[in-house]
Amino acid sequence: MSHPPALSTSLDSIVQGVPLLARDVVERTLEELRNPNAQMALAQDRRQFFALMEVLQARKADWIRSLQELIAQGVREAMTDSGAARAAPRKPLALSLDDLSLVDEGQAAEDIEISRVIAQIDQQAEWELREVQAFMAAVRGWQEIRREANPLRPEVFARALSRSTHELRVSAESRMLLLRMAGARLAEALKVEYEQICRRLEALGVQPLAFRAVPSAAPAVPAGGTGFELTDSGTLGRLLERVSRSHPTPLDGAAAEAQTLVNRLFDQILADPKLIDAVRSLLGRLKPAVLGLAQRDPALVRQSDHPVWQLLNRLSAHCAGYDDPQDERLRDFMAFARSVIDRIVALPAPQAQHFLKGQDDINHFIDERSREALERSRAALEKLQRIERADQLRGVLRQQVRQMQGASLSQSLRDFLFGPWVDAMVEAIARHGEHSAQAQELMHTVDELLWSMQPLTAPADRARLRALRPELLASLNRGLDLIAWPAAQRDAILAELAAHHGAVLRGEAPPAPSPAEALTPEQIVQQLRDEPDPLPPGPDAPVDRSVLPTVPVGLMDQTETEAGRLARQAWLAQLTPGSWYHMFVQGQWVTAQLMWSSDNGQFFMFASQHAGQSHSLTRRAVERLLSEGLITLLEERSLMQRAVDSLIQDLDDPIR
Repeated sequence: MSHPPALSTSLDSIVQGVPLLARDVVERTLEELRNPNAQMALAQDRRQFFALMEVLQARKADWIRSLQELIAQGVREAMTDSGAARAAPRKPLALSLDDLSLVDEGQAAEDIEISRVIAQIDQQAEWELREVQAFMAAVRGWQEIRREANPLRPEVFARALSRSTHELRVSAESRMLLLRMAGARLAEALKVEYEQICRRLEALGVQPLAFRAVPSAAPAVPAGGTGFELTDSGTLGRLLERVSRSHPTPLDGAAAEAQTLVNRLFDQILADPKLIDAVRSLLGRLKPAVLGLAQRDPALVRQSDHPVWQLLNRLSAHCAGYDDPQDERLRDFMAFARSVIDRIVALPAPQAQHFLKGQDDINHFIDERSREALERSRAALEKLQRIERADQLRGVLRQQVRQMQGASLSQSLRDFLFGPWVDAMVEAIARHGEHSAQAQELMHTVDELLWSMQPLTAPADRARLRALRPELLASLNRGLDLIAWPAAQRDAILAELAAHHGAVLRGEAPPAPSPAEALTPEQIVQQLRDEPDPLPPGPDAPVDRSVLPTVPVGLMDQTETEAGRLARQAWLAQLTPGSWYHMFVQGQWVTAQLMWSSDNGQFFMFASQHAGQSHSLTRRAVERLLSEGLITLLEERSLMQRAVDSLIQDLDDPIR
């Protein structure tokens, strides 16, 4: 792709200056690490802090080289992507989610740190960044200033910084500490760099595009809403009273009052700036039918969950994530929805049940399309289901290990049980079914293995162990054959078991773990993660919604409080396949639709609007993102709630 000469010249100059920027960030970060008072409170362990400094001093040149290469690469990709997106939006392809990338708690923690680096840059270099965006928009011939016009936007640098820390081969905790410290230095360096970029573009004769105030298409809703929340019973009734006072009708004009309210609500709905044009046109076709129903059905203006309002909300919510009107999936859905609407408006006097039938048909259509997409992505779904089973099995194993009396497993046996043996059990379930003889045998083998590691002093127990060993070893081998576990590793585990069992049968103390088996810091952290609290509630432990907050959003970041935990639990309980979400994953904001959630609520599969982009998240990852405000329902307030909010503001300020 060709760029304007001024932009190409400036871009070349910028890329050439990247090594200096990267070196500056690394030098400043090392200087802060050398300062004994700097950021010490951020390190949970002083040794981790100094170990990080030691690694950086030894690999300083490698980090500088990696960072400068990744920044240069990110700038070039941002230039190409934003230009191509402006010139011709990418055509969505058939949905395919087979490229599974699982976002776990560790990845979520990294995304949180990346988002903080971006926020630091935005705050530290606010005015310089605005000026760069204005210059870049002018150079590229755009008529408005948009963030994506700038290939030097903060997220490009933040992602490059995060990726560069992976090259250092330090623990995840050390990387997060480093990302926090280096991010602050990066923000300082970019403030200067942005200013220099603007002066270079100015010297080339580029005139920055002027900022223009963009009027809002709808008034902002005050914090806490308007007080007319549709979750409260009687909301529409109170709203009807207010509309009636502002538009008096004859005493016997109840039907006229209802029509007035519905008419005004529909006006607000059709003016909603969040509606895409195709949906606005479709809902407009329904207006006469709904106005007619208002005369015959008093419930329409008394019940916020009336089938009419539910149908409108469903249509709006399902289409909210599409920004390309030519998206084949959107066009397919709109064609079906139009047939449903046409069927309703063709009726001489449609009733509530006709709207309910329309909603059911649309839900069925959405579910069918989701099932078809998942069927095309069977490989990814099977991977997630295997991961889910493995997670469940590890939870059971943790409980079994805790219940061992008078004995503890060596780290090598723990690693074996929580790793290869879980893989073997999952493979048996996948091949033969959860209740098959093969799967049940491998699960039973865990019981026998853990029993054999207990202190066995009674003669009867030793006799049982002697008789058990041949079948136990045979079962272990059959399970490991399923996953083709390497012979060398298999022999090592079986030799350890033989040594332990032999000592027990001879009446001797089992051999103690060798010094080489001393745990590394990473193994200690992993062991702590294996031991903690049980899994969050699944289908067998339903959430008691009666004790959950009704307005939980403000509590999401209260990670240490019971109210915060309940608020996040309530939000997670409402994750609905087919709904759209805005989330920050793998270093960028995406709009994605929830396609699937596991039976126990521990795994979720999202699909971005552009095909081939899947985001599979663990429950813990979603909780981490939620607590940081990095995932939200695209339509936090429904179409009907937004219409009510807007109408209330009109009534409060009729001159506006």
